[in-house]
Parts: sequence; C-alpha cells; structure tokens
Amino acid sequence: MDVSSNRTSEWPLITPVVSVPILDVFLLVNDFALCCSISLLGVLTNLANIIVFIKMGFADTSNMSFLTLSVFDFLVSLAALISKSCYSPVLRGLVHLPTATAISSVLTLLMFCSVGGSAMTTALIATERCLCVVFPLKMKTLTTQRRVLYLLLLIVAYHVAFLVLLYADTGPPYDNYSRKMGLYYFSFYAVPSTTCFFIVLLATIAMVTRLNRNLQWRRETTQQSDKTIDKESRIAKTITAISTIFIVCFFPNVANFIAQAIYPAYNYSDPYLWSLITVVFSFCGVLQAISSSINILFYYRMSSRYKKVFSSCFSFGRGSCKD
Repeated sequence: MDVSSNRTSEWPLITPVVSVPILDVFLLVNDFALCCSISLLGVLTNLANIIVFIKMGFADTSNMSFLTLSVFDFLVSLAALISKSCYSPVLRGLVHLPTATAISSVLTLLMFCSVGGSAMTTALIATERCLCVVFPLKMKTLTTQRRVLYLLLLIVAYHVAFLVLLYADTGPPYDNYSRKMGLYYFSFYAVPSTTCFFIVLLATIAMVTRLNRNLQWRRETTQQSDKTIDKESRIAKTITAISTIFIVCFFPNVANFIAQAIYPAYNYSDPYLWSLITVVFSFCGVLQAISSSINILFYYRMSSRYKKVFSSCFSFGRGSCKD
C-alpha cells in the first residue's frame, strides 16, 4: 500500500501538514525498522507462549486466558510484520504495487480484528483477576473452567464474525476505505476496543489498590499455605504488569478514536491531515507491536511453572519438551 503516492495523486495541489518526504522517513523508521523488527520478535515469543501454555495444561483458568491472548498477539505480530513490510518505502519499486497493496490490505483487516481480540481478552483477564482479589471467596466458585472457556470462545467467535463481515460484505479491493468498512471499524473495533481500554484501566487500578491489603488479610485470617498465597500473588502481579503495558501502549489508539469522534475532519479523507494521521498511527503500530511481543517477560519472570516448562521445551540439545 503506497500511501504517499495514492494521496498525493488525489490532491496534487494541496500540501499536507506533514510533507511526503518526512512522512516517508516516519514510515521507514516506525513501520519498517521498528514495527517489523518488534513484530518478528512477537511472532517468535508468542509461538513460544502457545507451546508452553499448551504443555502446562488448563487446570488453571488463567492458562486458558493467557493462551488465547498469545494466539491473538501472534496473529497481530504476524499480520503486522507482513503487511508493513509490503508497503514500506524500502520495498517501493521492488514489489509489484497492486500485489503488495492487496496483501497488505487483506492482512491489515486481520491485524485489526486480532488487536480487538487481544483487547477483549486482556479486559477479561484483568476483570476476572480484579474480582478474585476484591471478592476472593465468591469468585472461586464463579470462575469455573467451563465459564471462562465459554467467554473466551465468545470473544473468538465475535472477532471471526467481524473478520468475515469485513472480507465478505465490503468485498475487494480492501484498500478502499468505504463508508461500510468505516461503519464496521467503528462498531466492531473502535467502540469495543476503547471500552476494553477503560475496563482494563479501572480493573487494574482497583486490583493494585486492593492487592497488598487483601493478601495481608488472607495471610492473617486464613489457613492457606504460603505457597498458595504466593502463587495467587504472582498471577495477580503478572496480570497487573500485562494490563499496565496494554494501557500504556493502547492509549494513543484510544486518543485517536476520541479525537476522530470529537473532530470528524480528523480522518484520512482530509487533504491536510491525512499525513499527520498516518504518522500518528505509525507510532500506534510500534506501541501495539511492543504490547503484543513482551508478555513473555512477565510470564517467565513471575511464574516458576512457566519457567520450568519453557526451559524444558527450549533447552536445545538437552531433551524434548516434557511436563
């Protein structure tokens, strides 16, 4: 997708806020150098996460949620890696433009759906753990494996339906931002993702506020072993870290959605602002790539079980991946 060429041909006599040469520099640095590199890392780390969580099993409901999140993040990373490589200024003239445009456009739809799935899964994880911290006794009976599984399958089904609508109803070519496609983005992606952002924000604040006090109370009033309490504490801290990264990295997207809602002229069809919006979303892409790539650090650091299974799977030359 050669954004610069398309837009300058549409408005040849209008100079955008960000000039095309400067825009190309941002696309080269953000989309190609940074986003593609980080997304490649995300593909590898999320593949490792998927393997490890499958090996760990699903006796703990958090493993199901982390596996679903890893699958969505893997799809985000893979789609971003390929799509942003296709329309990078580095490859301009080396790849047949219509082919590159078609590939990047199709994968961009997959990336947006996967980002939405990642946001919903993060919101579910943060809400479930927040309620476990605030209402520890009640939530043990409510968050069963079957209920969590149904919620995760509902999230997957929602985004599969969203993707089918984008592909089937809007129809090719997918590089045209039609009114119908804009409506689908707004209804199925922008509004739900922004809602999930605030859910994660509020749930994380509540969890952090109550975590230390609640754990101290449980040590004093229950007969649970230190091992059990420490395990739940590590899970809560892992989810807090993941939620914090999500909040920081997703905030620019939310700010863009709100800005477009308040100021409708702030969109790609504006001949002056399209280049500025492209630059802003290039930074959003880098942050999203970071959010989709680094969860493995928290899993490995805060879960001894994850660390053990990861080491058995990826200690090359020292045996196979076994429980």
